[in-house]
Amino acid sequence: MYDQQGDWELHPLAGASGDAYMGIKSDEKVFFKRNTSPFIAALSAEGIAPKLMWTQRTFSGDTITAQEWKDGRLLKKEDMGSPEVIELIRQIHESDSLLLMLKRMGEHNFYPLDFIEQYFVGLAPTLAENHLLNEVIRHMEDAIDKDFYDVRRTVCHGDLNHNNFLKSHDDHLYLVDWESVKVADPLSDITMILVHYFAPSEWMDWFELYNYPINNSFYKRVRWYSMMNCLYLIKQYYLEGRQHKTNEYIILLKTIYEDSTN
Repeated sequence: MYDQQGDWELHPLAGASGDAYMGIKSDEKVFFKRNTSPFIAALSAEGIAPKLMWTQRTFSGDTITAQEWKDGRLLKKEDMGSPEVIELIRQIHESDSLLLMLKRMGEHNFYPLDFIEQYFVGLAPTLAENHLLNEVIRHMEDAIDKDFYDVRRTVCHGDLNHNNFLKSHDDHLYLVDWESVKVADPLSDITMILVHYFAPSEWMDWFELYNYPINNSFYKRVRWYSMMNCLYLIKQYYLEGRQHKTNEYIILLKTIYEDSTN
C-alpha cells in the first residue's frame, strides 16, 4: 500500500507536474497518481484507462491511486487521424454509462460561456489586452444561440493531446490524464484535435471517419469550438514562451474568424 511507500522505488514521470510516479518493487511496476479524477474507476472498468488497483487517502488529505503499469508507447502526432483513435473517442462520447456515472459524481453541463470563462482564468495581461483576441471573443459571445444548448452533451476528455494516448505492448489503446473531464458538446473535444493536428481542409475527412451526424447547427458549432480551442492553444503557448506556435494559432484563429463573419 502507499503508506508503505518506503518499499517502492518511485520515479517521477515527465510532464506530470510532480503528481505521477512509476513505482517499482521487486518485479512489480505500478502507476501512482496523486489527486486524479475519481472518474478513473469507471474508465478502468470500461477498459479506457489502465486497470485501477486501489485508491487510498493520505494523512495530508490527498488521494493516491494505483493503476496497473502498461509498457508501451505514447502516440505521435501523425497517429491522431488513425481509425482506432477516432473509434476510442467516439466510444467515450457515445457511452451512456460513463455519462450517467459522471453526472452522479456531480459534474454539471459545461456550456459555451463556461469555456470562455475558463479561457480568462490566468490569462496573461498581454493577451487579455489583444485587440484581435477580444474582437473574436465578442463575436463568439454574440454567436451563442439556442442551437448551442439544444445538443446532446457527452463525456468529453478535455485534453485530447497525443501524449495522453498510450498504446500498450499488447496493442490496446488507452486514454489517460482525465483531470479536465467535463460534460459538454462533443465538438469541443473533436475540434481540439482538429485545430492541433490537421489543416482545415482535412477536417471533414476526420468527421467522416467518426461518422459524426451533420445537422443544421453543425458548421457554426465547429467554427465556434475551433476558435475556442485556438484561444486555449494561444494562451498555453504564450505562457510557455513559444512565440512561433502562438503566432501560428493566432493566424489560424484569424482565418476561422474571418470565414465565420463572411
